[in-house]
Amino acid sequence: MDTTIRATPREQSGKGWARKTRAEGLLPAVVYGPGFGPRPICLSPVELLGLFKETGNRNTIVDLQIAEDAAVPCLVREVQRHPVSRKLLHVDFYAVDREGEVEVMIPLRPVGRPKGAILGGRLRLIRREIRASCRYDRIPESFEVDVSPMDIGDMIKASEIPLPEGVSLASDHDYNIISVYGKRRSADKKK
Repeated sequence: MDTTIRATPREQSGKGWARKTRAEGLLPAVVYGPGFGPRPICLSPVELLGLFKETGNRNTIVDLQIAEDAAVPCLVREVQRHPVSRKLLHVDFYAVDREGEVEVMIPLRPVGRPKGAILGGRLRLIRREIRASCRYDRIPESFEVDVSPMDIGDMIKASEIPLPEGVSLASDHDYNIISVYGKRRSADKKK
């Protein structure tokens, strides 16, 4: 899948210029990162929205083609939207280091039905996302965690997540991420 978006450098800045750019159907943005000083740009919001609709992943690497320069792999760091219309107003792109690691938030996806849910328990996601560190070309779409062996009162810690090769957790401590809670149903209720 092609994730290249064409952008043009911009020389001016300020609210007036940003309004004029949006009136022309373009989106003001900025690119920054290690070894890449802040560089104001503008691009088509339709292309960016189309790319994210197609991938459905907020950690998609966007290859920004700025003028005639080589494409720069970037992550979307911040998106500003209009509070009422929800139209894009401004986007911050983070130019990733091709050799180093980047920290991203990866969604958790429980797989299976917990054994404790059959007995009346309920699955609770304590954390919906986990901060991980990896190269930009190894960012997983999600962390799948098998919850089927969990009984009521069981917990899964962050250190128990099966990590793909080249991916590590970006946390100094271990913490609970998923639990099964509730009371056991009595199997032989008298009527």
